[in-house]
Amino acid sequence: MKDPRLLFRAAALAAKRPALVLTLTALLALGGLALAAQLKPDAGIDTLVGTDSPAYGATTTYRERFGDDPIIVLVRGPLTKLLLTQDLERLLGLEGCIAGNVPDGVTPAGGAGGPCGRLAATKPVKVVFGPGTFVAEAVRQLGGGFARRVAENQQRGAAAARTARRVALRQGLGAAAAQRAGNAARARIDADFQREVVDLALRYGLSAVPRLDDPSFVSTLIFDGAKPTGTPKRKFAYLFASRRSGPGNVALVQVRLKAGLGDAQRAAALKLVRAAVAMKEWKPQNGATYTVTGAPVVVSELTSSITRSMWVLLVAVLLVMALTLMLVFGGRPRLLPLAIALAAAALTFGAMSLLGASLTMASIAVLPVLIGLAVDYAIQLQARTQEEQGQGDALGAAPAARRAALLGAPTVAVAATATAAGFAALALSPVPMVRGFGLLLVAGIAIAFACSLLAGTAALVLAERATLPAALRGRVAGP
Repeated sequence: MKDPRLLFRAAALAAKRPALVLTLTALLALGGLALAAQLKPDAGIDTLVGTDSPAYGATTTYRERFGDDPIIVLVRGPLTKLLLTQDLERLLGLEGCIAGNVPDGVTPAGGAGGPCGRLAATKPVKVVFGPGTFVAEAVRQLGGGFARRVAENQQRGAAAARTARRVALRQGLGAAAAQRAGNAARARIDADFQREVVDLALRYGLSAVPRLDDPSFVSTLIFDGAKPTGTPKRKFAYLFASRRSGPGNVALVQVRLKAGLGDAQRAAALKLVRAAVAMKEWKPQNGATYTVTGAPVVVSELTSSITRSMWVLLVAVLLVMALTLMLVFGGRPRLLPLAIALAAAALTFGAMSLLGASLTMASIAVLPVLIGLAVDYAIQLQARTQEEQGQGDALGAAPAARRAALLGAPTVAVAATATAAGFAALALSPVPMVRGFGLLLVAGIAIAFACSLLAGTAALVLAERATLPAALRGRVAGP
């Protein structure tokens, strides 16, 4: 620094009022720790992509129209035992439960307070699509189409019979002959319809009107008859993984949540989906198992692990730093640099909470770096102060700290400034999480240096007063 007098005055103030400086530092650190404990973890897409980027805008539009990233329920087990037994109906029930589809006047499985009832009440799910829904929709479409064709054929037969009777009557035939002509016309229409039905049945392997509980229909619909038993048709690869995809078979249920749900709503919806999957009403009876996964699950687990990781990382850093200082650092008190580093970290993350920032994976990585730098600054200033105490006439901690601030602190300040400048370059990154990492470290470095100079000086002065006999305190007060 060009003018070290500012650092000298700061050290002199801390040496003159050490108890006040340490008290204020401790109170601020405790307040910062309380604020840091309120930080909300965030692993959303806005930590990776800027909100003004085209990719973020396209992703937001996609989610608004199609729902959030899908929660995936993997159904592992032999597909033949899953789809050709009553397990298919259980799977369909699970899909309807997650979708919140409860008919009016019907008590949902598990009661109104169960997962199905709560999902039906809160409606966080936009759409559910899986094997049960697919087969049920196929049955509905085919059955509905057949019923419509039967009705249309009856109308055509009745119209043909009326026309034939009128023609017969115009030709002068009697009523009985006209009736026979009408019946013959209706029979021809019915015969044509029967041939059409037979052709369709032969083409698609149908022996009866499609039903959900008809294994023959389901097998014809899903499985490829030209391949080994249990091999799904290739066109259904978005629902069923073939045998070539790994051991066994896997069916896929996609659950898309509504866009715009808050973190708490998304977490609650995911919890309800997990609870629904665990219900005994939907448990397969033929060896299949459910596994809940997907991007929202990973993000939720990552979000919850971010906060947990911060405290685990903090404890690990404390243990390693404390052991290192006890073994290597010869200055007294040995653990003072670590205490100063903890105060700097608490102040930094507390300020982060005050500014409304969120806790990301990158900000967690700031913690060990910041503590390491803060310990380094504190060690250097403490060591320089103790060197000044040992030179020439014995100096007390207060004058030695002032001399250290005048002669040694500028060098440490220059090193801290250079370090901060290097991390400040990360502000140019297009990734918001990386920018936040750099800016948080810049602020942390400034706070760590200030704590090292002020709180470190005050602590050394108070430590000397506590250890020296009263008769010697005046002799080491120094000029």
